[in-house]
Amino acid sequence: MSANAMDERPASATAALDIMRDWEWQRCDPDGAPFHPGKDLSFVVNRLALEGLVRPAEAVLALLCSGNLVARGDYTWRKFQHGQFYQLEGVNEPLKPLRWKALANLIADELGELEGQGWPISEVNLERLGMTECPVYQWEFGDNRFCTSICPPETETWAPSYLEEWYSAWNIEVWPNDLKPIFKEDEPEAAAPPNSSNKGGRPPAADWELAALEIAGRYYRGDFKPKTIADVGRALASWLGDQDLHPSDSVVRIHAKRIFDAFQTWEND
Repeated sequence: MSANAMDERPASATAALDIMRDWEWQRCDPDGAPFHPGKDLSFVVNRLALEGLVRPAEAVLALLCSGNLVARGDYTWRKFQHGQFYQLEGVNEPLKPLRWKALANLIADELGELEGQGWPISEVNLERLGMTECPVYQWEFGDNRFCTSICPPETETWAPSYLEEWYSAWNIEVWPNDLKPIFKEDEPEAAAPPNSSNKGGRPPAADWELAALEIAGRYYRGDFKPKTIADVGRALASWLGDQDLHPSDSVVRIHAKRIFDAFQTWEND
């Protein structure tokens, strides 16, 4: 990264954080339950640009690396190290500063090679993970996603120290870390008050246990064979929508993951 960019980054990041603190963050789902105050990454970058910040994506990335901004999203991760394979996926989970630092380092390496009048390597082959022509990094903040591919150069594939790692995150939401956390995914949801239909109270809460039984019944009968968590989420949202219940996507994803994990366990038994 250029010296000028490095000099301006701390000031722009601080300015970005000051701007964001004035925004309204808290939200509630249709059941009236509060959930984490995140905003889409693309919205944050574009609004900062609207409010006059220069290179807002750079400032946001600096804040994510330092932990001043917290992020949640969906991710897929694969790794080969010391002869062992690892993989994991998550839905609406924290995206730690370590991942953002890896992205920032890859961006800085590319800019450094360009300053040296060289051409950076834009793709790598992760042979042990079975992935070819992977971008070294993609920082697509406009689509709320990024990915990194790490493979040390000039290292033999079968060397004991050989490493490959691929990480992809999407559906990213961010918020300042000094806001009071209000994401309460594990707390029991409040039941709808009796006779609420004619008292103008909050909308009735979704019956997630009944929803899970409905989806499980379809699975048991063979009517529904989801391949991804998103498939379960769409089925849940459709079933709840038929009852005029419309929980937030974040809440639906939490319950969809639990149901999908149960299906995976059944398949493996």
